[in-house]
Amino acid sequence: MTHDLISLSIFQGIAEFLPISSNAHLVVLEKLFGIHTNGLETHVALHFGSLLALFIYFFKDFCLMIFGIWVYDIKGLKKHPGKQYRDLAWILVLSSIPALAVGFFIKKFYGGTSESFVVMGIASIVFGILLIVADSNPVKDRFVTYKRGAAIGISQCLAFIPGASRSGICLTVARFLGLSRIEATRFSFLMAIPTILGASALVILDTPNASTLFTTQQLILIGITTGLGILTIQSLLWFLSRHSLCFFGFYRIIFGILLLLFF
Repeated sequence: MTHDLISLSIFQGIAEFLPISSNAHLVVLEKLFGIHTNGLETHVALHFGSLLALFIYFFKDFCLMIFGIWVYDIKGLKKHPGKQYRDLAWILVLSSIPALAVGFFIKKFYGGTSESFVVMGIASIVFGILLIVADSNPVKDRFVTYKRGAAIGISQCLAFIPGASRSGICLTVARFLGLSRIEATRFSFLMAIPTILGASALVILDTPNASTLFTTQQLILIGITTGLGILTIQSLLWFLSRHSLCFFGFYRIIFGILLLLFF
């Protein structure tokens, strides 16, 4: 187990869940310290750790969503109080389709997105400003509807712009639509699951030795990423219950300026 791999797992467990573009920061870390991802297997392991953190933290929500689908769509009990979670489940499925389709198209025909520091710097600044503006919008409703979910899902396609940040875009659009910071953040976390699953599936298809992904070393990486991921999710929700998203917006502006000046 090298220091690079441990550093990557620590970074993944923290930055993946913050609206700051973890990919842009990873590119900078690779440039400054020569840290490398050590192949597709490590990439899959790190993202599996993020997925596991989300599943563990939102386990109750998943159980309620599955129960809601069972009661409404299978049993047909339309007056059961689980409708809210049943709707949330289908909103997550439908809102994830645009980004998954665009991601497959980019992977299939272009092999991935570029890692231009200029693009990442400009995107970080622009989306940082938009996050600040959106967070000043008053709260209109704390529930995610099908229309709001569709809008957030379509906007998630912008995350393929290097430096844009998937969670940052979801939070920005959700706040523009009047969702509270906590509800917007929770929905962004839940939307990350099908997105990460889809991205990881594409990577696994390109991995020649996919059957040996979870070695002892990979399991250690998954454990570190999962533990820090759960802590980061809880910490961010606590922070946003007391503070605004402007902190991350200003951070992104500063980060983008530094990218343009020094890279």
